[in-house]
Amino acid sequence: MDLSLREEDEQFASAFRAWLGEHLVAPPAFVDLADEVAWGRRWQATLAADRWVGVHWPEAYGGRGATPVQVALYQSEYARAQAPQPVNRVGINLVGPTLLAHGSEDQRLRYLPPILSAEEIWCQLFSEPDAGSDAAGIKTRAVRVDGGWVVNGQKVWTSGAHVAGLGFATVRTNPDVPKHEGITMMVIDMHAPGVDVRPLKMPSGHSEFNEVFLTDVFVPDDHVVGPVDGGWTVARATLGNESVSIGGGQGAMTTPGSALVHRYDAHPDRLPGGEVRIGQYVAQLQAMGLLNMRSAHRAVAGGGPGPEGAITKLVISELGHEAAAIMTALSGPEAAYLDGAGALSGTMVLLHRGMSIAGGTSEIKRNQIGERILGLPRDPLIK
Repeated sequence: MDLSLREEDEQFASAFRAWLGEHLVAPPAFVDLADEVAWGRRWQATLAADRWVGVHWPEAYGGRGATPVQVALYQSEYARAQAPQPVNRVGINLVGPTLLAHGSEDQRLRYLPPILSAEEIWCQLFSEPDAGSDAAGIKTRAVRVDGGWVVNGQKVWTSGAHVAGLGFATVRTNPDVPKHEGITMMVIDMHAPGVDVRPLKMPSGHSEFNEVFLTDVFVPDDHVVGPVDGGWTVARATLGNESVSIGGGQGAMTTPGSALVHRYDAHPDRLPGGEVRIGQYVAQLQAMGLLNMRSAHRAVAGGGPGPEGAITKLVISELGHEAAAIMTALSGPEAAYLDGAGALSGTMVLLHRGMSIAGGTSEIKRNQIGERILGLPRDPLIK
């Protein structure tokens, strides 16, 4: 993988840096969630209007066909500017790449441009109450009817379902085959009759994810993505994209090493051996960045998400725990009152544990690493 900068790469980075300097404004204080989402839609639409979101997507669908080096430069410039994450991250990072790999051309033309512009916000309807991280343990049923399917079931922990217009769902279309078979991927209109979204209250007081109840929801045939009963391959692509997305720090609370160093310099007595702990944290963060570079290279080259996504997702979850522990120790009682956003907020202390559950638990990720990367034998209890 050649990461040397060519003239066109430098021009790419310079153009994006200039664009951010001209267009980026700090988010205001939001009145409520609806106000925040509306502002996020406008910001993402501004990015999309000049093709500065989904930059590695093909130009035909609103991207720039960016190279791996350009994707890395884009992410670096975006982070340097401290720009807010696009509101439609599930659509951009999970659904879009899956549609590029497994959707029909009509589906790509129909769904991809509105994903980038945030005209249509997506959610991921995978997790179910009795399945945990067993993404194939699906009880939501779809029964064929004239012109499509009728879906009944329940999903849970669905991030953003209360603001999404479309959901990407795993449903069981054949209950008489092994559980990894008989699964079909469908696009569900979140405003269709029979869709009931119920927000879940978190310890932080916010409601970022939801229960979703599906009662006799009609899904047209052209909303099926990939083969009927062959959706596990499509679902695995989405799950892989999710691991890469979370592992890349998109949607996760990645704490920059500089923030820990600054806090340590102010209170070194509060964390004995802090130099070593922070140094190890920074080194692991750097190693994870190199793995993310490999993932970006694979994506731009047209390949599916690779197994390194399981590593980066596991590592960022564990790093989140360590960053929270370091920041809490260095802040003392003030930790509960830290101001700011994301990694530097007091809510980090409450939320960081959730990152080792979201997108597959750390235990699941260790199994994937052992079996798919290290070649260890599969768990004999898994059929």
